[in-house]
Amino acid sequence: MYVSTAPPTASVSVSPHGLLYSGETVTLQCDISDYTDWTYWWYRNEQLLSPGSPSKTITTLSDQVSQYQCQGTRTDRPQSSQRSVSLHISVTGNKPKGTLRSDQKDLLIGDRVTLTCTVESSGWRFYWYRHRQDSEPVATTSGSSYTLSQVSVSDGGQYRCRAGRGDPVYYTQYSETVHIQVTAMTKATLTVKPNPVYPGETVILTCSVGSYIDWRYKWYKDSKDTVVSQSERHIVTGDTLTMSRASESDQGLYWCQGERDSRLKSTSS
Repeated sequence: MYVSTAPPTASVSVSPHGLLYSGETVTLQCDISDYTDWTYWWYRNEQLLSPGSPSKTITTLSDQVSQYQCQGTRTDRPQSSQRSVSLHISVTGNKPKGTLRSDQKDLLIGDRVTLTCTVESSGWRFYWYRHRQDSEPVATTSGSSYTLSQVSVSDGGQYRCRAGRGDPVYYTQYSETVHIQVTAMTKATLTVKPNPVYPGETVILTCSVGSYIDWRYKWYKDSKDTVVSQSERHIVTGDTLTMSRASESDQGLYWCQGERDSRLKSTSS
């Protein structure tokens, strides 16, 4: 004679996971490992909530802080599962607020910037706003980051974020603003001393960029495809190109070009 084991046990899970907030709608799901033709019964604080249903999920407001259990019944044997262990739903009354950060704030045209919105708990979608928080979001992302590539001046402004989850959507508070400023590519200034130049003289060309100090410089002659290379007579030091014993072969049109930290270049002739 075969003696069956104990009836299958039900278990309860909740979505969203983690910390819940006052006013959120949560979904409870009852899972029973064996068989599929269950009718599900829900209990809150040991009291039956409603008649059995073939749906394994129920929704409730997170404010109804309670101990939830579920149990399944079916017409065939086994006719009942064991009741699940109680699932306690705890809720915080503080509505969360996004924290917005930017990896850069002062940008040149063509730069790349990534905004990151941090919210406690999980399961959020993120909404990104520029200028006004009551406007339509400029973007919606499933992850907490929003990247602007090849920015233009029009991308500048005040940015905010907030997050939402659930159905209906429960929204966090808006973050504080982060100001993004995009400016046009910096123009360099090229000076030559002495000017005019006579054969045999030493000539110093200086490339000056008004903003920032960490520029690296390249020098071009006649064409932006022709780089002036270091040689015995051509010495590049910082922002200067020094040409000794000037000759007719040095005559031409010169450009300097500054570059910093993979940003766009600044040029002048």
